[in-house]
Amino acid sequence: MNAKNIIAGFAGVMVAVSAFALPVFAETIGLGTSINASATAGGVGIHAGLSAAAEARLGTIINNAETRADQEITRRVTALNALGTRVNAMVKLSADEKAGLASTIQSQITLMNNLQAQIATDASSSATSSLKADIQSITKSYRIFALIIPQGAIAAAADRVQTTVGLFGGISTKLQARITDAQSAGNDTTAAAAALADMNAKTADANTQVQAAVSETASLQPDNGDATVMASNTAALKDARSKIIAAQADLTAARKDAGTIVKDLLSFKASASASSSASVTSSGTAE
Repeated sequence: MNAKNIIAGFAGVMVAVSAFALPVFAETIGLGTSINASATAGGVGIHAGLSAAAEARLGTIINNAETRADQEITRRVTALNALGTRVNAMVKLSADEKAGLASTIQSQITLMNNLQAQIATDASSSATSSLKADIQSITKSYRIFALIIPQGAIAAAADRVQTTVGLFGGISTKLQARITDAQSAGNDTTAAAAALADMNAKTADANTQVQAAVSETASLQPDNGDATVMASNTAALKDARSKIIAAQADLTAARKDAGTIVKDLLSFKASASASSSASVTSSGTAE
């Protein structure tokens, strides 16, 4: 294989890995429903004493709240389904890790569908207290965008990094063979060997970093309003994200090392070719 082609096979993957962006770990819903629980008697939708205009206004508020809740739930289910597709495509995570992620995603989809049905029931019966609480639970209890999606994004990024590390393993073997040949031919391969050692160290560290990131976040559960759990989850996600970023930096450095090695190998070849040409010319056989 030509030395220039040794690193060509993984260039596209490197671009994809370095461009992969993790989401911000925050919920983005703000329903602001203005539902007033005092408009009900016992929270069961009995609007004693309300005028027709007030009744109509309350009905509009309830309908708008249900519509917005439906939109937010649908947005979350769509994101979860997309994440499920990504999980199925992962190749480096263990079967148990993939199964765990898939199970979490499916359970959250089921919970979202159930919540959507409950909100529809609340709205149809004008149970404003229940409706308000159920709508607020979309963000307070389930944490789809604050936890579940970031968990999956970290796993997906880890899978990409590990895939690239695997490619570097094959490249390392080829580069080592080239360096050995160049050394046998009398070339000083000290710099190339040092670059290869650094490349191998960087890819090994990248693998360690992403494994730690997945282990740190795989078992996190929604906080359900518990501030202590929420803080712990947020800290774990941020730390895992920093590990993914460190792994990507390792791969960028490893790619630079590979380029340095290839450059050295090409210079050895050029030097050998020049020496051969000079020898032939001095002997007169090339005149």
